[in-house]
Amino acid sequence: MKKRIKIRQMTRRIVTLLFLVLVCLICISVSYAADVLIIANKDVPADVLSKNEIRSIFLGEKTMWGKNRKITFVILKTAEHEMFLREYLGNTAAQYLNYWKKMVFTGKSKSPKAFRTAEKLINYVSEKTGTIGYIPSGAYNDKVKTISVK
Repeated sequence: MKKRIKIRQMTRRIVTLLFLVLVCLICISVSYAADVLIIANKDVPADVLSKNEIRSIFLGEKTMWGKNRKITFVILKTAEHEMFLREYLGNTAAQYLNYWKKMVFTGKSKSPKAFRTAEKLINYVSEKTGTIGYIPSGAYNDKVKTISVK
């Protein structure tokens, strides 16, 4: 009888501990999403975009700033990529990769340009008219402008 009570108590403790770990992981995930900044070339006319507009841009659906300025978007191949996809597109990296494979295979679009470091992405965005991307907030510098998300 005492053995059963001890097993139940241990089980409750384990379940409680697992629940707390899960809550902590969720909190960390949410805080990381806030640490990703949307950046753009300083000539981009938008200062504020909705999540739906960001989603549309990074899926290649929205291709123009206004009537005559082409949108070029670039992505990171870092841990922030997964956070960005979850927060703004609701996709995993595998789903996003498959989406772009399909777009390329069917001839609808070319794959987005990808960078392995935030510094290289920032340099590219600062030099290419109409370009938008995302970076970890700690990597920001004044070569580019930030886009607020509404």
